[in-house]
Amino acid sequence: MISLSLCGIRGGVGTTSLLAAMGHALNRLDQRVLLVELCPENVLGLHFNLAAREAEGWARAMLDGQDWHRQAWQLAPGLCLLPYGRLDEAEQLRVEQRLLASPREWNKRLAQLAGQFDWVLFDLPQRLPGHVGSIRGDVRIRVLAPDMACHVLLQRQGEEGFLLVNGYDSASRLQQDLLLVWRQHHGERVVPVVVHRDEAMGEALACKQSVIGYAPQSLVTEDAISLATWCLSREAAC
Repeated sequence: MISLSLCGIRGGVGTTSLLAAMGHALNRLDQRVLLVELCPENVLGLHFNLAAREAEGWARAMLDGQDWHRQAWQLAPGLCLLPYGRLDEAEQLRVEQRLLASPREWNKRLAQLAGQFDWVLFDLPQRLPGHVGSIRGDVRIRVLAPDMACHVLLQRQGEEGFLLVNGYDSASRLQQDLLLVWRQHHGERVVPVVVHRDEAMGEALACKQSVIGYAPQSLVTEDAISLATWCLSREAAC
């Protein structure tokens, strides 16, 4: 079982939508996939037609003394989702404090899932160190938008994990230049697949679907499948 985490270098780079697409793509490639929402915003389920007011999830269960296993939803054969749950800010802080006190909590939980899934994909928040530190996955990917804000933020961070460009417009000279600079400077850390800007991604969320289910012939669906294929080939080579 392989654990993979996505985290945006800043907000608004499309990390959650991308994670939903990757999970769906891996499942289409005959992989058993569990998607885990570690972001308190709790929006990953919206990509799979969960009700916006759905309150249950693993964090809600943690505070209520319930079994986190029972919070998972089966979306399709071999594709499951574990939402965060609806919490107010004070409750989110309590979960953060518990995770800070129990480092690598999710690594312990992964041990309980061994044999049930081929991939566990985590949607990580940006500024909750307890949440982020509770998982030390096999593959960690930082999601970037091809803009100057992400370029500056990237220079301030350490050389850890892979870098994935999302929302790429091949007609933009600036974005072409940024991608070239990142590939030259960071080398193999930059995932060779770029995810192109495509209106289908936003439309899919409006229809409460992953983009693969909403627009199977779209460019961004092709990118998501290529990304899933890269993940499989990379792990096969290790």
